[in-house]
Amino acid sequence: MGWFLFLVLSFLLSHFPSQTSLLMAFCNHDDASALLSFKSSFSLNISSQSSLGYESPYPKIESWENGRNCCLWEGMSCDTKSSHVIGIDLSCSFLQGEFHPNTTLFKRIHLQKLNLAFNDFFNSPMPNGFGDHVALTHLNLSTSEFSGVIPSKISHLSKFVSLDLSFLEMRIEAATLDNVIVNVIDIWELTLDGLDMSSIKRALYLCYLPCTGLQGKLANNIICLPNLQKLDLSHNYYLEGELLEFNQSTPLRYLDLSVTGFSGKLPNNINHLESLNYLDFEFCDFEGPISLFLSNLTQVKHLDLGFNNFSSEIQSSLSNLQHLTFIDLSDNSFTGPIAKCFGNITQLNHLNLCWNNFSGEIPSSLSNLQCLTYINLFDNSFTGPIPQCFGNITQYLNPEYFEVKHLICVCAGQL
Repeated sequence: MGWFLFLVLSFLLSHFPSQTSLLMAFCNHDDASALLSFKSSFSLNISSQSSLGYESPYPKIESWENGRNCCLWEGMSCDTKSSHVIGIDLSCSFLQGEFHPNTTLFKRIHLQKLNLAFNDFFNSPMPNGFGDHVALTHLNLSTSEFSGVIPSKISHLSKFVSLDLSFLEMRIEAATLDNVIVNVIDIWELTLDGLDMSSIKRALYLCYLPCTGLQGKLANNIICLPNLQKLDLSHNYYLEGELLEFNQSTPLRYLDLSVTGFSGKLPNNINHLESLNYLDFEFCDFEGPISLFLSNLTQVKHLDLGFNNFSSEIQSSLSNLQHLTFIDLSDNSFTGPIAKCFGNITQLNHLNLCWNNFSGEIPSSLSNLQCLTYINLFDNSFTGPIPQCFGNITQYLNPEYFEVKHLICVCAGQL
């Protein structure tokens, strides 16, 4: 028994220290020195408004003391094997002062995550040194009082997963934005709210980012870029945004925000998008009336507003959209009768008005739609018979594509 206990104790004593060392990293001396030097370049201003817009403001840097394991400092993360600092979170820490371009922070080449959001760096120019952190995957400088131009070296950091440069009084150049989109293949969160994109003149014609897992809030002004012709951000479920006022006509021809978190009311002057021929807002969270913006979009061929919260009646201005071939208004809260003008859009081949509150009789003018291959009027509040003239349409339709339910179908035998 004695030998057995001795062997057990020997095993425990020989293994526990190594296990503990895996759980507790001891700060790399060079990292600690560099970070203490970084700390000394700032003061703390507990009353700073920059940090008050964030949850749980706290001066984390006060815990950074010489002689103490820096891996235990507030906001610090270390690699348990190399002991190098790999993460720094000083968000909302009441930091105040000029951000020096040669700060020792930029010598920490192992850094993977850096969050300096909600501090006050006195409108310092953003240093190129941020682009030297080749291992960086997360960078958040939101609301941190930088100024000037976003350094182009930022776009060379190909390992980015999350980049937040929102609410900075800064400008981003066309080449920088292009390179971020092209070089950063694994990014899932890109937040650029409030950035000045006015310098992007002729560079960006196409922005095609569907199903890329983008998250956060999109910079509103990207849709107003003066030469953008196609914007597809569809199927980015957690990408949010609102459409602001369009101050001038743009050459945008293709706009697809379907299956995203975009919401709010459509601006009245969205009709400035006179070149638009494809508009898809399906499965968003838009609301309010749509009639005001329809009249000027005379080039639209594809209009999908399904599964939103749009309301009001459909006005006769829809008759201006003579090029329409596809229209889907399903699952909204549209009311009133179906506008007779639908029958004047003679190129229409797809008409889906299901799951709304349309009422009244189905207009006989729909019989003019000789190109129609799909019509769905399911689950509305129509009254009266199906017009006899629908026989002119249904002879071209597969029966499974003709859905008129919750209706008194006294003429159904003629279909």
